[in-house]
Amino acid sequence: MERNIKIGCEAYIVKEGKILLGKRGNVYGAGTWALPGGHLENLERVDECIMRELKEEMGIVVDPAQVKLLALSDDIQPENSTHYIHITFTVDIGDAEPRLLEPEACEEWGWFPVDAIPENIFPPHVKIFDTIKSKGIYKSKETIVQN
Repeated sequence: MERNIKIGCEAYIVKEGKILLGKRGNVYGAGTWALPGGHLENLERVDECIMRELKEEMGIVVDPAQVKLLALSDDIQPENSTHYIHITFTVDIGDAEPRLLEPEACEEWGWFPVDAIPENIFPPHVKIFDTIKSKGIYKSKETIVQN
């Protein structure tokens, strides 16, 4: 059996009590809201991945010192024979504002109150939000591993 394990790196960007989410376009999960980010490439460090993705997706250049590990989660999808590991970082983008540079993948960027995010969150990111709300760094089926 072929193993199909992928690593996704996401940015948890909060300014003035609002979190930045992108509405997914013509990609898996179209129409749902997701954290900015993307796939880790071969021989790329995870912090380099999130910095590259932010530059590609919204034109924001981030200082590596502004990237801090926040959460890890497993997204096991037996129906698709895939397993994703999501690595989520808090990222301080300062006064930068996101631009829409990949409109086929992200239809729009939106700022939402952290305690009132949209209900239609990209399904693989639901566990990321659950882990963050639990104040843990990793949430398995039954336990939360505290940082």
